[in-house]
Amino acid sequence: MNKESKNILIIDDSISIRNFIRSILEQAGYRVYEACDGEEGIELFKSMGNVDLVITDVYMPKKTGIDVIIELGKDYKDTKIIVLSDGGKYNFSDELGLCESFGAICFMKKELVKDCLVELVNRVLI
Repeated sequence: MNKESKNILIIDDSISIRNFIRSILEQAGYRVYEACDGEEGIELFKSMGNVDLVITDVYMPKKTGIDVIIELGKDYKDTKIIVLSDGGKYNFSDELGLCESFGAICFMKKELVKDCLVELVNRVLI
């Protein structure tokens, strides 16, 4: 797998989270693009035309991660999406498989990103 040819779009309203994820994925050899909310992420996804993986937060302004999953799933059914969350003010967890039921590949708590994200991305993009 040529990681340099794989495009990953990060959608998160936290610039520090986007920078952290960008850093670890670029160190692993991926090309990374960023959007600050679901609305901007969907627009960027559509304009790029060649996104291999979307990594999105759940709770964001304008459009949520669930909105992103549903909207991209309508026209881009093969889109690979990983959902991240720190729980935010809603203490969100995906114990019932909510994100996956809408079409995401998996749900990951942000606290696991440092140790597990690159391995997960490698498996998803093989």
